[in-house]
Amino acid sequence: MTDRPEAAVATAPPPSPSTLHDTPRVANDLLFREAAPQGFGDRQNSWAWSMYWWKDKLYVGTNRAWHCAEHAGLNSAFPLFIKYPPKDPDAECAPDPTELPLRAEIWSWTPETDSWERLYQSPKDVPIPGKSGKSTAREVGYRYMTKFTEPDGTEALYVSGVNARFIFRPVPSPRILRSVDGKTFEPLPQDPGTFMGTLDKCSFRTLVVYKNRLFVHVGSVRGEGIILESADPARGNDSFQQISPKDMRAFEMVTYNGYLYVGLRDPKKGYSVCKTDATGPAPYQFTTVVEPGAFAKNPSFSVISMFVFRDRLFVGTDRPGEIIRINPDDTWDLVCGAPRETPDGWKYPLSGLDTGFGNWLNAHIWRMQEYNGRLYIGTWNMATDFRRVAGADAYLHPHYGFDLFETSDGWHFTPVTTDGFGDIYSNGVRSFASTPHGLFVGTANKWEGLRVWQGVSLAAAQSDGLIDSLPLAAPQRLEAEAVDGSVVLSWDDPGATGRYRVYRTEVDNIRDQVMSNSFMTRMMRIMKTILFFMPDLYVPPVPDELWVPGKYQEVAQCDQPFWIDRGTQPGVRYQYLVRAADDAGALSTPSNVVSAPFLTPVV
Repeated sequence: MTDRPEAAVATAPPPSPSTLHDTPRVANDLLFREAAPQGFGDRQNSWAWSMYWWKDKLYVGTNRAWHCAEHAGLNSAFPLFIKYPPKDPDAECAPDPTELPLRAEIWSWTPETDSWERLYQSPKDVPIPGKSGKSTAREVGYRYMTKFTEPDGTEALYVSGVNARFIFRPVPSPRILRSVDGKTFEPLPQDPGTFMGTLDKCSFRTLVVYKNRLFVHVGSVRGEGIILESADPARGNDSFQQISPKDMRAFEMVTYNGYLYVGLRDPKKGYSVCKTDATGPAPYQFTTVVEPGAFAKNPSFSVISMFVFRDRLFVGTDRPGEIIRINPDDTWDLVCGAPRETPDGWKYPLSGLDTGFGNWLNAHIWRMQEYNGRLYIGTWNMATDFRRVAGADAYLHPHYGFDLFETSDGWHFTPVTTDGFGDIYSNGVRSFASTPHGLFVGTANKWEGLRVWQGVSLAAAQSDGLIDSLPLAAPQRLEAEAVDGSVVLSWDDPGATGRYRVYRTEVDNIRDQVMSNSFMTRMMRIMKTILFFMPDLYVPPVPDELWVPGKYQEVAQCDQPFWIDRGTQPGVRYQYLVRAADDAGALSTPSNVVSAPFLTPVV
């Protein structure tokens, strides 16, 4: 029997000025426009947690009231330190956490009618322990989606669910939903006494197809966990088995170069990457590819994202948000991050950029997706979370909202947006989908509701009347060199106007401001107390340096594809970008970003 309550069938309300951005954003060869009403008409749809193109439709899974749910969970775990509801005037939280609207939803978009429909809403049928007559949602979020071809040839969409265990305990395990028609969703069997029926976890996470088997990451709401597999997942129950070693803390996984690669979390030694060919008896043998900590002085503790681009596996991490790429021979390169000495010699960032694309506030390299030969990388930017901290707005304000970068070669990274497409509360890119109708970007906005953006080609945008004319071509492959105390910038001429504007910003180490802020010092004392009682809790330390760029200022206009900055000061960090300009003052989108002084040696 399908679990699809009649009340769950809905359509998104028509867009209105308060729910839809009117101004499209141009980024190289794409124009981004908002594709759905914010939150699908409900601000409690907080994140577009999952997104997948299947059967000529786009599917989006949400989580619910996430700001409130997170605080309720922290209050449940640490009632002396974390109070509920949060003292945040921008949040809308029920006074009693048992009344939170937590029923996760699955929506679909139909291109022919440009319409959204809610296909599924989690049942609210889980009794809340110790609260007579109270119940909560079976799933508070749908975290991942993928298609899988079953042994009989049936192609089905699988959706991983997250329960409310981090708020209320005990509650039943989350479920994996399955659909064969894209309209109805049914949970996999989890009968009592079976493997799936006794799985005591909070969250099903990443789903990966490898060697005709479905691999499932399951663990805590925050991330780390174990890996399961099934050759016939529709059977549920005992068709699954654990294939990861007991001591492995998996966070993300992807197939690459004929293997299953797994990104790990380790709160003591730092993140690592390993691989398996998934043969032999379980648990399978895993081979280390990237050693714990990747030899960094202050390593990230966790992998966050993994994506294959141009035959290399790109890996993004958490606080600090660095990027490495693994090559087919399992050597690896540093793409963004602090230089470090390794047994194979020094590794410098290929991009020349420090962690977070040169911005420490980009705490997660959260999601990656290829579209039309370009790799798009979205971040979680912490600035918005600290916007209410007294004295912080002065240096955080330019960074409210997520960052989205793109690259065609994995070396030069161009900002698509550094302000959440103009929404300061959209502080993370949580999902992507590459479709025949463009690149879709799903955001995290736990205050006012998720947004879905659609990137369409400029030619299509002009044909549809979204833009009157094609914008100027942007300068490409901006490079920086140090010559006699000056910074020499050069770039590829896009062949448009031959006129350019150069922009520069100083990058400041804000660690002193953070460490001297009364709110932050109080929070760090609280965390130190919590860690004393829970030493295995995942809390990244404050690094020695917190580099954050300021606002870009125009510093030069020129008519040649190079410029020399003779106004730099010793000991100061800078970032640069360049735009093409025409006689009327119209500007192209930015070039890639470069930094100085240089994190890579001059060759």
